[in-house]
Amino acid sequence: MDFEKYLETIDLLNKAAAAYYLDDAPFMSDEEYDRLYREVVDFEWKNPDKKQKFSPTMRVGSKVREGFTKVVHSEKMMSLDDAFSVSEVEEFFNRLDFVPNGGYVVEQKIDGLALNIIYESGKFVRAATRGDGSVGEDVTENVATVKEIPLYVPEFAGISLIEVRGEVYMPKSSFEELNSAKSSYGEKPFANPRNAAAGSLRQLDPKVTADRKLKFFAYAITGISDVDIKSQEELHAFLRNSGFKTPHFEKIGKIEEIETLIEKTIAGRGDLPFDIDGLVVKLNRFDEQRAAGFLTKTPKWAIAYKLPAIEKTTKLLDITWQVGRTGIITPVAELEPVEIAGVVVKRATLHNIEEVERKGLKIGDTVFVRRAGDVIPEVTAPAEQLRDGSEKEIIHPENCPVCGSKLAKDENKVGYKCQNIGCQAKIVAYISYFVSKGCFNIDGLGEKQVEFLHERGWLKSVTDIFHLSDYALFLFGEKGWGEKSVRNLLDAIDKARKVRFRNFINSLGIDGVGEFIAGELEKKFNVGELIAATPAVLMQIDGIGDIVANSIADFFADEQNRETVEKLLKEVEIFYPEKASSSGNANFEGRTFVITGTLSQPREVFAEKIKSLGGKVSGSVSKKTDFVLVGAEAGSKLAKAKELGVKTIDEEEFNSMFEL
Repeated sequence: MDFEKYLETIDLLNKAAAAYYLDDAPFMSDEEYDRLYREVVDFEWKNPDKKQKFSPTMRVGSKVREGFTKVVHSEKMMSLDDAFSVSEVEEFFNRLDFVPNGGYVVEQKIDGLALNIIYESGKFVRAATRGDGSVGEDVTENVATVKEIPLYVPEFAGISLIEVRGEVYMPKSSFEELNSAKSSYGEKPFANPRNAAAGSLRQLDPKVTADRKLKFFAYAITGISDVDIKSQEELHAFLRNSGFKTPHFEKIGKIEEIETLIEKTIAGRGDLPFDIDGLVVKLNRFDEQRAAGFLTKTPKWAIAYKLPAIEKTTKLLDITWQVGRTGIITPVAELEPVEIAGVVVKRATLHNIEEVERKGLKIGDTVFVRRAGDVIPEVTAPAEQLRDGSEKEIIHPENCPVCGSKLAKDENKVGYKCQNIGCQAKIVAYISYFVSKGCFNIDGLGEKQVEFLHERGWLKSVTDIFHLSDYALFLFGEKGWGEKSVRNLLDAIDKARKVRFRNFINSLGIDGVGEFIAGELEKKFNVGELIAATPAVLMQIDGIGDIVANSIADFFADEQNRETVEKLLKEVEIFYPEKASSSGNANFEGRTFVITGTLSQPREVFAEKIKSLGGKVSGSVSKKTDFVLVGAEAGSKLAKAKELGVKTIDEEEFNSMFEL
């Protein structure tokens, strides 16, 4: 980096910081900012005489924005050095001129907004954001609406002044709820929970903040000389006893143990009910912290290990339109490849055209891409500040991108639909769904294999699956189809000829009928009874309303669908599990269970036991949940259960429920 590039970079970083901290409208990912920041640090270290006073390395955070009163912090709110590898963490502490005896405390680094709260004789009097580290924004009235922050702390009553420092954040569930509400009003959604929290705290109307369901974790205090606390570990206990929540932490004796904690954190952060972007590693004992001391703006006794990003920026190169098994047209973002948490992401779903319009996306935009729950990639928002005028509007096609037929507006759902029953894309998508897990579960028939067989004319409908043996000799000569793979496929098809009724119903692709509804139907009907059932009869089933009831009845009333079902019944044998009512186990009958964490067997095993005894299994915790079966390393579902007061049970308690 030369001097001119250095000046350009610090100017860009300052603009990025202002957009992030002041406008709550980031246009650069955290990882990109960190990379450029480290380049600036490296240049300044090599060229100290050229360091500029407006460099972002000269301050923490950003200036106070207009509209808020300035508050001078009694003690500077310092930032932390960042580490991106285990070796950097180890090197940081190895630079100390003494060997710590009190061990280390490793805390979750909450991805929120840093806050300083002042108490006088136990009474809440003021709250301020970090600002530039020395001067912050007065957000007292807004912070007073955050229910997790006590307005009076009896344990502080004998202390004339004490400042509690921590992080305001927005839980994932609140973030999703907020964005859903904004979408319903036609407003642009927030890019991520951190910016939603920042935007919520900086409202001029405290009532708006109160509606945003913010939460707070405390991790430090000033005025510590007035309190008999000797370590970070004791500080956590003191804060918790005083009514504050603190981030989860673990104590380690040697810094080398940090690697195991990092691996554990990365594996489990998707289950947390809030976002974290790292781990903060601190010397545990305060006397050793004082001995380590400070640099100009960072402590020498604490460092932040930054986790691999789950959100990055990349280019939106194009939009392609996929045709689903029901004909619904779904926009898919074609992205400039970007690695997120160890996975290269090239494509991301956008669900429907309304979402594209709501997010204000254009082809050519720099966009934020996030792996939801560390698994599913999604485009969250464009970086509008980086537009140069070359971007193009995204226009929904009027005709099916595969068969060319005119698209129709779907009456029951958001979006457009291809109504051509002969559309090849619909056929391939439906067959792929038919053979998937939860339906016929035929190994060896993935989407690519289905496409190949369909193109050859050997797989035109789901009933053709059971006649693929007619083409076995032809398959042997095709690329990727060895004798073993063909025989394995035919064996899997033969095995699938015996299918559970629930899976059979699910495989039909009836609009509104998934695994849960299929399971409910299985309890009350056999195949003949279901085909003849009227909407009025179907609506007596728990979870089925008039829309789904009519959807089921209409499906079986369709002549082509009836013909397909009749052909399938000639190929397969349907079996029915014992009806739940015969079990007579009141511990399960009609009860709703949620399963979370790692158990001695796969979750599906426990789910089957519950369903076979008349219980229900749900994927989310609500007030209607009766039990949450908790295994090791349970995350957000356990937290939600505790919040709602839902009964939690371990595996031993679960097994005891079989005894009436």
